[in-house]
This record gives sequence, C-alpha cells and structure tokens, in this order.
Amino acid sequence: MCAKAVIIGGDAAGMSAAAQIRRVAPSAEVVVFEKTNYASYSSCGMPYYIAGDIASHEDLLALSKQEIAERGIDVRYGHCVEEIRPGARRVTGQTRDGQPFVETYDYLVLATGGSAIRPSWWAEWEGLFTLRSLEDGIALRVFVEVNRPRRAVVIGAGFVGLEMVESLARLGMEVTLVGRSSHLLGDFDRAFAAPVYDAMHHCGVKLNLAQSVQGLVGHGGRVTHVETDGGRWEADMVLVATGLEPSAGLARAAGLEMGGSGAIAVDDRMRTSRTGIWAAGDCVEVQHVVSGQKVHMPLALTANRTGRIAGDQVGSAVVGRSSAQRFRGTAGTLITQVLDYAMAQTGMSLSEAKRAGFDAVSFERESRSRASYYPGSKTLKTRIVVEPRTRRLLGAQMVGEEGVVGRIDALATALFARMTVDEVHNLDLAYAPPFGPVYDAIIDVCGKAALEL
Repeated sequence: MCAKAVIIGGDAAGMSAAAQIRRVAPSAEVVVFEKTNYASYSSCGMPYYIAGDIASHEDLLALSKQEIAERGIDVRYGHCVEEIRPGARRVTGQTRDGQPFVETYDYLVLATGGSAIRPSWWAEWEGLFTLRSLEDGIALRVFVEVNRPRRAVVIGAGFVGLEMVESLARLGMEVTLVGRSSHLLGDFDRAFAAPVYDAMHHCGVKLNLAQSVQGLVGHGGRVTHVETDGGRWEADMVLVATGLEPSAGLARAAGLEMGGSGAIAVDDRMRTSRTGIWAAGDCVEVQHVVSGQKVHMPLALTANRTGRIAGDQVGSAVVGRSSAQRFRGTAGTLITQVLDYAMAQTGMSLSEAKRAGFDAVSFERESRSRASYYPGSKTLKTRIVVEPRTRRLLGAQMVGEEGVVGRIDALATALFARMTVDEVHNLDLAYAPPFGPVYDAIIDVCGKAALEL
C-alpha cells in the first residue's frame, strides 16, 4: 500500500510541495485540497492582469488542470478543509456545494497561505474588493470591464496597493491612495523616494498618507465614499490592501505550536510541533537572515522555497531517507513598479533594525544607472543600513527608473554572506558605460559608509 501525502492549499507553497513529493517519491499518493477553483497560479501577476497587460487569467496559471493531473497530483478543487485530527491522521471538510468529506493521511502539509485583512468597517458591498486569490482578481477585472468605474480609492500603501494604483491609473481612473503610514511601502519617506511621489502627483494620483479610514459610505448596496480622519473621498470602487494575515486557524485548532506573529511555528525543515505534519508558505514563521528573529514574511519566493523544502522532507520520509534540504532564512527582498519607477528593498530598514536591537545608522547616495555621459542614464537613489560596531550591512533600499533589480539582488546576496560595507565596497563588479558607471551605485554608497563610519 502506497503512502498518502495530503496537502491543504493549492497555491505556491502547496503545489511546490506536491511537485517535489512526486519527484522524490513517485509511488506516493498526493492529494491537494484547494478551496477555490484554481491552483498553481501567480498572485503577483494579478495587478498586470487587471490592467490588461495579461490577456487571460489562464496565463497566470503555472500549470493547467490537465498538466497537474498528468503529473499524478490529485487536486480537489472547491474543497475546504475545516478540521485536522492529528491523532487519527485525517482531515474533514466540505465542498462548495455543501458535501462533507473525510480524508486520511500518512503525511500532512499545511499550505493554507494568508488572508487579506478586512478591517472592522468592512461591508459586503458591490465595488469593494480585496486582492488575494485568483478569483478575487477575476472578479475585480470583470467589475472594471462591466462598470467602467471613473474613481478608485486604494487603501494601503504597501506593494500590493502601489501596484494597483499604477494598474488603475493606467486604465484611466482617478485614483486616490489612502495610507495609515506617512510613507510609501513602509519606510520609503518623501525625501528618499521623491521621484515616485512626484510622478504619482503628476499622474493625478491623490496621495492621502498618515490618514486612518473611519468607515465607508454606500448607496443601494454599492460603495460610494471612503471616510478618513482627513476627509471624504468619492469612489466607484475601493480596493482594500491593508496587509496579509496568516491563515493558521486550522493549525491552531489542531493544537500546533504558533509563533509570536500568529503564524505557524516551524523549524528549518518546515516541521511543525506535531510529528507527521509540515507547514510552508504564507501561513508560517521563518527566520530573518539579518536579525535571526522569527518573522512572518509573505513573499512569493519564500512560499515556493518553503513548499519545496516541505515536499522534499515528506518525499524523503516516504522513501526512507534523510533530506538535506533546509530553509536558510529570508531577507524580505522585494521590488515593485510604481509608474516609471522601481522601488526595492532587502534586509532591514533603519527603524526595523533599531526595533530589532541594532545600534544602526543609515547612509544615502544618489548615483547613475549608467555612465553619466551615456545616453539614457537615469538617477538611482540608494540607502543602506549599517551596524557601526561591526560595519556589517543590515539592509538597503533603492529607487530608480532602471537598473534597480540587479543591484538590490547583489545587496541581498551581501546580506546572506554577512558582508561588511568595506567588503561590498571592494567587490569586483562588471563595468561598461551602457550598464553602469565605473563606481557602481552599491559600491558608491558602501564606499561613503566605509569612509564615514
């Protein structure tokens, strides 16, 4: 009798785990319970699908339903698991049409992801959206195509909110961005990210930062206004992008250990506190590579990577061998496009570093994406965070029209290597005028830090 692995959740972490189990243990039975009608899709691509850059939602699917089935993975769509019984090694739940189901398992992977935060003032009104599942993205695009809204309010100035500001503005809407923080993307203040703020202003985006939403106003079951402590904003549609919370209720009810963030506690093998149960993706806590602290970091690469590790652990257990796969930590590296500008960060901001107990300082530098004399050269702004005592690099932020992604990736690599600013300053980086100046932006800013520390 072959071993059975059950996975709860069919997005990035869940399908990565399923695929890896099939690679390592081809004889294993792999069952995935997915509460929506879609699995293995790119949630990061949804703003571009809504904007029309991506023609069909099917283009966001990494694997079609047929391809998943051909790989020997039994995905059961529209199945919502409601209870885990670790002692009996079984899960129970309901289908979308109300039919109960029971499934036993030998190995269990929790990939329940995260849920879009719905504030206390949430109302089930037409025109009010969150953006988490592919079904959310499809519903939002259909609404836009059918209703042709003129005014949109985006609540939340994180990367989802900013990407949607761009998408909706490109569709010709009058966009108002409301954020509780006084900065974009957490710690991108106006002085550092001035080009982004200016571009949003010139594009007609109304920025209302440092404002708290008090409630919504609607008429006939449809949202019409957003009320904040700074004013009332008209809206034909509203997107709430105030963050993501781990979907850990099943694990908590089953008696699994929770982390301080409210996400599931796991070790570097993605093992939970219960033997035979692993967890991965946006529902778990992972170690921050800089601080060493456990954090909830819902990012696509982290979800895919932790899912693959969980799958490797399960597959190896099925075939009776030990897996060498371990999760080495996250730096929280991300990048987002806002109009003509890329905003990127890795590691810790200055405020985050201080909260983590570091005696940290920051350095900024304005550089060029190419040699200054080369046609098309653009301004790059870089901010790094450093621990003076050890001279260790703790984090970085970048803003620019080009050349951001490769440089933030290099700085992320430096964080994993625990490099000092002196070591980064002395890196042997490629040079040619079309790609960068002799002293690259990251060498430039680290050189400044090395000189002034």
